[in-house]
Amino acid sequence: MEHDEQISNRIQQALSALREWWRGASGTHTYDAYLQHAERQNRKPLTAQQFYLDDIQRKYSRPNRCC
Repeated sequence: MEHDEQISNRIQQALSALREWWRGASGTHTYDAYLQHAERQNRKPLTAQQFYLDDIQRKYSRPNRCC
């Protein structure tokens, strides 16, 4: 019984790590941090879609020194 519980805990830990990796890769973590920042600043936050579009514009509207 204890062995099954250990396996279950390890699976939960692995799924949690995978979830956090996905949140970082997809930008969800960044949006959550932005929401917390907007709340601290008492600002109305952008929607997730607005935030994504603004992020893309900020990243690609500046000259890039590559190539």
